[in-house]
Amino acid sequence: MNRKPEAGYSMVELLVVLVFISIIAGIAINGGYYAFDASRTSRTVAQLRGVADAITKYQSDNSTIPGGGLQPVSAIAATIAPTQSNFPTRDGWDNPIYYEPFVTAGGSLTFRLYSYGKDGASDGVITGTWVDFYSDIVVEGSSFVQTRW
Repeated sequence: MNRKPEAGYSMVELLVVLVFISIIAGIAINGGYYAFDASRTSRTVAQLRGVADAITKYQSDNSTIPGGGLQPVSAIAATIAPTQSNFPTRDGWDNPIYYEPFVTAGGSLTFRLYSYGKDGASDGVITGTWVDFYSDIVVEGSSFVQTRW
């Protein structure tokens, strides 16, 4: 009795296809995560610009900046933007934005704003270079001193 070979795929062929699909899916997922983090970084940069502009406006109106030490922006939001109900106090990763007044930069007193990035933890030092999404984003006065852009 002659038997016809069965039509279909072998187990090896199916495994090769599954491995290939898994590799493509992994690449796509990593690209998606990168795009989400890039978007959150862009949102954070825009929020820091808005907070810096509000503090600069407050400074021009009152000839001083809000005092205190390193603190969340939410602690001074009512002072610098009393009429804005949607004032940004959190960064793109939903971590608090921090404010530090009376920092000496370039021979004059100014302020700093910090977003501690994706992990929400301070890097501890301002290097002036941005490495990854875990790096701090820092505004000094109205200028970014450490950011991706």
